[in-house]
Amino acid sequence: MTAPYKRRRDPTPMTQGWEIAVLVIGLGLIMVVLAALAGIGITAALFGGGWVWPHGTDTITHTLGGVLSGHLGRGLPPADAHRLAATGLTYLCVGLCELIVVVGGVAAGVAISQRMRNDGMATRRDAELVLGLGELRSARAIIRPDLYGASAAGQAASRRGAFSRRKEIS
Repeated sequence: MTAPYKRRRDPTPMTQGWEIAVLVIGLGLIMVVLAALAGIGITAALFGGGWVWPHGTDTITHTLGGVLSGHLGRGLPPADAHRLAATGLTYLCVGLCELIVVVGGVAAGVAISQRMRNDGMATRRDAELVLGLGELRSARAIIRPDLYGASAAGQAASRRGAFSRRKEIS
């Protein structure tokens, strides 16, 4: 019978904080790897001898090692290695694919964080939808006592009086 009490004390019943971070980092690494391989394949298809894609996980790791070390054909079968485009052009396309992945990841992260953002305060639109404009105006002294409270109203009236007196003096 301790389960309901544990749920009350745990503010994040679905996941712990580190699980989401590990998921995001893992997906980011997978996307970076796939973008590098897609850059090689797209460059070979457009400017080389045809589409090139590594076969199996062993060739993927060797191909990525070749890309990182400057030897593009390493890890690929000899027939596929001959279909690759020029080195500079391939690295340019790999860089563009990586840039697309990074920009897409940042855009997705910003969209998700804005969507899930909750500061504990209602926005002006939320308050207007729930209470209505008339209720907000009638409760403005409670909501913003510094602007609409009794002392603030008196200060505003005294300021208006001071301005009108200045006009009369000059």
